[in-house]
Amino acid sequence: MGLRYLFIDFDSFFASVEQQFQPELRGKPVGVVPSLNVATTCCIAASYEAKAFGVKTGTGVREARALCPDIVFVEAGHSNYIQVHEQIKQLIHQIIYVDAVLSIDEMYGRLPPHWQPLAVARGKAMEIKTALAAEIGPHIRASIGLAPNRFLAKLASKLEKPDGLTTLDFDEIPEKLYRFELSDITGIGRRIERRLHTARIMDMQALCAASRRKLHRIWGGIEGDRMWYALRGVEVPTVETQRSSIGHSHVLPPKLRSFHGAHATLHRMLQKACLRLRAMDYFTGQLELGVKFGFEFSWGAETHCFPTQDSVVLGKLLNQLWAQHPDDLPEPTKVSVTLTRLEPLAAHTPSLFAEDNHPRRMQLQHAMDKVNKHFGGRTLYYADAMEAQKSSEAAPMRIAFNHIPDLELERGQCSFS
Repeated sequence: MGLRYLFIDFDSFFASVEQQFQPELRGKPVGVVPSLNVATTCCIAASYEAKAFGVKTGTGVREARALCPDIVFVEAGHSNYIQVHEQIKQLIHQIIYVDAVLSIDEMYGRLPPHWQPLAVARGKAMEIKTALAAEIGPHIRASIGLAPNRFLAKLASKLEKPDGLTTLDFDEIPEKLYRFELSDITGIGRRIERRLHTARIMDMQALCAASRRKLHRIWGGIEGDRMWYALRGVEVPTVETQRSSIGHSHVLPPKLRSFHGAHATLHRMLQKACLRLRAMDYFTGQLELGVKFGFEFSWGAETHCFPTQDSVVLGKLLNQLWAQHPDDLPEPTKVSVTLTRLEPLAAHTPSLFAEDNHPRRMQLQHAMDKVNKHFGGRTLYYADAMEAQKSSEAAPMRIAFNHIPDLELERGQCSFS
């Protein structure tokens, strides 16, 4: 037996949180949406009752209503999801050491040798489930996978949803993996799937039977070897990654769908990105803007600069890029700001030129960051963002797949009563 990893995948997390804290939603099909005021938005989560009708993440509101006429749409409460996530993490940490949190609804821990026998490992998993029901609530459920490595433990957590508990031990592979589609496997995107099909690997059984050399050739390098070992339960060392970008995107609410409103929202998002940049001790050397006009035309622009954390420097660059946007287009409907070419503080060399180095202004911005962390993110800001700052719908907090916002930085104020 070698059940070294316990992987926890929370079932329809956003929708489950809503159902836990709003009893009137329990047992009903629920779609969680970014905003109730935008008819063209889509579901960012769906309850299992809604999933039974074919509603899933990414399903548009109109399509969801056609599939499930009784669906109830709920506006996402991201700060609440983060608060519940933190409570869950602390609770689980009392039972098993949480090695890593991969996303708002995924985390895992390693089992010490005396916990690896099947009965003991399953007992720890059941202890987690019992604690979740008792301390957080019975409507927030988790599917747990036990396996020799993290890769297989994650797959095991998906085999019996919702509220599952599944093992993938050495004596159960590869046969138990045959239930998956190739596209279900982390590391197999559309490009790799096409390569696998070209090599006549059409399903999981063929993938598990393929030689290491063949997978090396299909992936074009060591990632193919990593896949071969991972499928066999071998613990493959994780590859250290460095953050490559910080950014925000936002579908504009109707009252900000103007050139002035879009410009203000871009500045609002840039100032949020700069706050994160300084909090993480990174500098950026490239600013990218993206704007969607109407529902068909997209425009983008980018510019480079000496690596900086300065909101004023980046705000001036944003204005220069914004001046290049086309004029003869419909009103903007979506905007995005991305900071790339990041470098950590340890690798940063300050500029010798005064225009790139304003120590007193940076002291001011760090002081502004402290005030905003304490009193809320809309307390102090630069004037270019004023129109967007006045609107609670402009660039609100969002939870991305690989990024859980820091509530101290965001200062989300809403909570369930």
